[in-house]
Amino acid sequence: MKNRILTLLVFVQVVYSGYSQVAEMNWELDYEIYLKMSNDSNYTYDIRELFHITDVQNTDFSTEFVFYPVSPGAEYSQRINEGKTDTTSFKTLWSALHANLGGGWIHFTNCIAYALETQLLNLQEPILKRPQTKWKPDPVTETWKRTKKWKYYIPVNQKTAIKEYKLRQEENALGDIKNLPASYIELFLNTSDKEYLKLKGNREYNEVAKIDLVKIILGANYLGEPQINYISNAVKNAVKTYSASKLPSVLIFDEFDAAAAMTLDVDGYNIESIVFRATANLDDDVMNQRKEEIEKIVENINTYNKQAFQKRLKSYYSD
Repeated sequence: MKNRILTLLVFVQVVYSGYSQVAEMNWELDYEIYLKMSNDSNYTYDIRELFHITDVQNTDFSTEFVFYPVSPGAEYSQRINEGKTDTTSFKTLWSALHANLGGGWIHFTNCIAYALETQLLNLQEPILKRPQTKWKPDPVTETWKRTKKWKYYIPVNQKTAIKEYKLRQEENALGDIKNLPASYIELFLNTSDKEYLKLKGNREYNEVAKIDLVKIILGANYLGEPQINYISNAVKNAVKTYSASKLPSVLIFDEFDAAAAMTLDVDGYNIESIVFRATANLDDDVMNQRKEEIEKIVENINTYNKQAFQKRLKSYYSD
């Protein structure tokens, strides 16, 4: 995503805007979406770098959850700041984060990804490093055999992480990793250690965060209380320090020739603004109809995700 100051820019075809940080939004060219925030800052997005949603009207609800990569919203951040954390349990990563973040799997994963992208969560933090020791359990456990060569409690090395992923896949034990977007998994599996370091060196933190999110889910069951405490606090602080100037996420709904500026709120995905590609030549009635369809789809996804989450409370990440 590129950030530039735009002058003499005419914004057209904005069809949805409620209480929002988004003041104006426009998709005037095939590959660029322009956004003006309520603080008068202007931005441009390259749609080729955004998350595309295809076949949205036939959303597959046979999966556990529907995941869209969306950053937290200002109201959600304020809610986290006002929340109480006295009952936080560090028994599992899920219990530690859920006590602070509320919500379900979507909040859990999106907030971790956001903390990674902002670099407030670092997988190579010293507290995540495993101590060097010659100790081994008697009898030897499967966990010890699988993790004895790991430098960190989370499989930071790409080769190590991919090996763990494939072992889980063979054992049919991928768990909630299956609920991440296929594009994240594909990026993770097809990125070498050299390519991963190049992404970090080029400050492509959005891509790095996708890979590291997979790694965290892979390593979640191997974390001890100090490591869970660190990750939980890093994620909580990332959400709490969310700035009003932070951009919402923009997702492309390919079926509708539409782009939606979205944030994460207490209940799930929240649409701040919807625009249509100017070259689509849609009349007002069609745009309004499509806007209603997108809103209804997102509403249904939020309902479904909540129901799916309630069914999974006692599974992979529960106490």
